Amino acid sequence: MRTLMLLSSIAMIGSGIFCIANGTAAFLTVAFVIGLVLLLLGAAEVLVGRRADFDVSEVGVGITKDGVIMLLLGLVIITGQITDDLSAQTLFALLLTVEGVLSFRPDALDLVTTTRDQRIGIGLNLLMLLIGVYMFFNTMFFHLPVMLLIGICMIVLGFRRFAQSFRIDYVRPGFITGNEERLKEAEQDEKRALAKAKEGIREQKIAQRRIDKIKDEIAAEQDVLMSAAVTRQEREAEREMTE
Repeated sequence: MRTLMLLSSIAMIGSGIFCIANGTAAFLTVAFVIGLVLLLLGAAEVLVGRRADFDVSEVGVGITKDGVIMLLLGLVIITGQITDDLSAQTLFALLLTVEGVLSFRPDALDLVTTTRDQRIGIGLNLLMLLIGVYMFFNTMFFHLPVMLLIGICMIVLGFRRFAQSFRIDYVRPGFITGNEERLKEAEQDEKRALAKAKEGIREQKIAQRRIDKIKDEIAAEQDVLMSAAVTRQEREAEREMTE
């Protein structure tokens, strides 16, 4: 599943590069390619969200929702419902802005405790927001080519999914798998844990024997020192009596 997600994100990034390379072209001339890539990405996200296992955070639910949105958007584009550049620019600006806003989490505001991966995600979310908001006002400022902006939009979306793919904990080897494989993996983990526990007990016993030996040596040394002290005191007492 992780491989499927990685391939889908790479296809998204590649299509974005293709759009940038054809930045002066009209949207209608490359609409089929964009729609097809969005359909493939959406199908992959729905499949990954339904079949892959994640940590306890409902990540799979979010990926499934993104996949449904991509499927609908790809279907709209590939069927020729979006024909002019301005509509395409507004559509991708809205997609980028909404996804950037929905991707933020309350714990992302605590920059002290966030991990490196979380900081990368926050950076991508901010980038999506900035690019999405600018695309709404592109005609008022630099008036960049629409295909250039759409290409940048698809690259950013692809990078987000590329980073997101590494959050998949369990990667299924195929599309037809069951609980038997998960049970075998859990049993193997249990065996490894038991082996480590046995090794730890063995090392503990060895260390305990070393401790007992050292204690015996210390006690023997104390007995020798005590005997030496008693002998010395007896000699001093004899010397005083002689004098």
